[in-house]
Amino acid sequence: MEKQLTDSVYYQNIYPTSGCVVTDAGAVAVDGPSFPSDAIAWRSFIEKKGGLRYHINSEHHADHIVANRYLGADVMVSGEYTNAHFLDSVKSDEGTVDFIRRLKEEEVVHMEGYKLRWPEIVFRDRLTLAVGGQTFHLIHSPGHTWGQTLVHAVEARVVFTGDNLTPGMHPFFHSASVWGWFHSLALLESLDVDWFVPGHGDPCGKEEIEVQRTKLRRVIGMVKEMKDKGLSREEVQEQGGYIDDPSLDHPRVLGPRAQMLEKAGLGNIYDQLDLHPAF
Repeated sequence: MEKQLTDSVYYQNIYPTSGCVVTDAGAVAVDGPSFPSDAIAWRSFIEKKGGLRYHINSEHHADHIVANRYLGADVMVSGEYTNAHFLDSVKSDEGTVDFIRRLKEEEVVHMEGYKLRWPEIVFRDRLTLAVGGQTFHLIHSPGHTWGQTLVHAVEARVVFTGDNLTPGMHPFFHSASVWGWFHSLALLESLDVDWFVPGHGDPCGKEEIEVQRTKLRRVIGMVKEMKDKGLSREEVQEQGGYIDDPSLDHPRVLGPRAQMLEKAGLGNIYDQLDLHPAF
């Protein structure tokens, strides 16, 4: 169910968190619900607010791009990396259907003839959209993926962070730019906004940025300690772990896939430790 964050900003904390800003010339949306039934309902809500002008993907992971087909935006937008890696996690149109089937079999009824919708506008570092009297800065901000995009809705005083922020949940590193993540958190911290709409979880304030740093440091520090003891990449993947931390959560819909993503992330961190001069 959609919730109103400000006069012009709405969101849904489902899988993933999806948001939109309503302008005088229609809405601008960031990401969308993974499950087709949720995406269809979200589209119906946005249509009542004047229709969807632009739909922006914050990353290439399957949970963030399935809804492209359903929301019916006039124009799809993504960063260059996201566009280039669009098929990394789903492989094909049929692979997208299989992805949803594994998560929730009953949703496949909405996917007959399903085809991914690809971006029509692709940008490299930054893109500014002026829509209905409001300004949107799209900024490449590597972190959870190398191609993360943050969307700063200037007049609305809101930034959509994608999975670079995940309040109360585990950070997943399987596609991460490990050290770029810290730079992107600093960029988020510099923005003059009232709300951060994350990739998973409820909207939050600036204090969540330091919480996210702490989560990143803890996992990276664990991997470093194990590597310093002489453990191989494979041994770190088998013996390391962090998603059983009771103080944090992960989307229940992931099920056993969470452990697979955790293992891939531990290996990714292991590989990138030497890229930072302090390590």
